Amino acid sequence: MVIEINLLANIVPVEPNMNDSHQERLKVVLMRIIEGFSDYFVSRLEKTFNQTPKTVNVRNIAVERKLGATGIHIVKVQLESDLGLDEASIAVKIYDEQEQALDVVKKINVLENRLSNYLNFGISSASVIFFSRSVVVMEGIQGEVFRESKIPRPQKYRFAGRSLAAFHGSKTERCWFDKYKLLLIRSMENVPIKEEMKQTLKRLFEKVVPQAEQASQFSGSLSFGDFHPGNLIFDLRIGQNPMIRTHLIDPEYLDTSTEHDRLEDICNFFAVECVDQYRMDKSLSKFRMNMKSFLTGYNEILAHEQTSFSKYFPGTYIPFNFHLSLMILMSILNIQDMSDLFGGESGIQNEVILRSQLIEQLLQWNSFPD
Repeated sequence: MVIEINLLANIVPVEPNMNDSHQERLKVVLMRIIEGFSDYFVSRLEKTFNQTPKTVNVRNIAVERKLGATGIHIVKVQLESDLGLDEASIAVKIYDEQEQALDVVKKINVLENRLSNYLNFGISSASVIFFSRSVVVMEGIQGEVFRESKIPRPQKYRFAGRSLAAFHGSKTERCWFDKYKLLLIRSMENVPIKEEMKQTLKRLFEKVVPQAEQASQFSGSLSFGDFHPGNLIFDLRIGQNPMIRTHLIDPEYLDTSTEHDRLEDICNFFAVECVDQYRMDKSLSKFRMNMKSFLTGYNEILAHEQTSFSKYFPGTYIPFNFHLSLMILMSILNIQDMSDLFGGESGIQNEVILRSQLIEQLLQWNSFPD
């Protein structure tokens, strides 16, 4: 059967703050998708109407929004056929470096396979439907990013924990802790902290590191690499089961080696929030509650696998404080070129002091979070 497909409308990049060159590049990419995706749009209509259309008209293509800082554009495609109207939602990401997309596609496929057993739990990822050397097109992404979602805060953190646990899996692996000791040494050598405070932090780290290494012997897992709230999208589907679907996206830095401490991803997720909360509340009370909600969700998935978080840290000490402190220490190095964000050099110096004090407090809280 020959199916006629026509483009009857212009491509409309409506996303605000998109520069002209990026708009033009995105237009070209979308035109290529329309020209080469006839089978995809036909299959979309077949699922909706349970029969094959004879004609398909693409009425409108609009870049609806960008998902946070991920660089992923959500694109709505309006379809008209002899069977009726339909709409397809696809996600497009354009990479600056040639050949980068192929590596990312491999990681997206790894992530999709890791989460495939948890679809009934409402946990999923995107599926790749097209890619070239610098472009990836996906389906299966819709909803609101973590920070914008109206879902109650405890639930968001719980769902975040469930998603990461599904990715990490339940298998017990050895952790290569030397990695973290090397990061600590290099960070302490280069971090611009006053000498008195640096010596204080060194003494505290020297006390905590042996305990953390002992506790983390069997906490190994693969690593998402840059797990943060922007990697999570919540899709609320009233009347469906599950009602809330969590999409874990953009695994650009995923590492399939299983030698990473699973606390690395958890503490990377919380490091920025920890600093922000410390500015307002030195007791970090709200932060503690959010982490507890996260761990509740993490344990829900592990319970399905007949295990729990304590399996990977069999002693009484779980080194959250070490990993959070290391993340925040490395963040001090990263903010040195952010004078505009912190109000000049004096602002950066104040931020270094604040983060140093936070690290000191975390390392003294051996049981954090309570």
